[in-house]
Amino acid sequence: MKTLISAIVSAFVLLSAPAFAASHAGGKMDDKKVDCTKKENEAHADCKKKM
Repeated sequence: MKTLISAIVSAFVLLSAPAFAASHAGGKMDDKKVDCTKKENEAHADCKKKM
């Protein structure tokens, strides 16, 4: 019985891993935004609008 429960839990974890990883992805979703805190982006038009 313990093996059956362990197998079911393991299968659930393996199947849900991609969804868990995608929901916690820390990467940028919008590449169009410019990081205005960096010195090399000071001259960018979007950074000039905010200042």
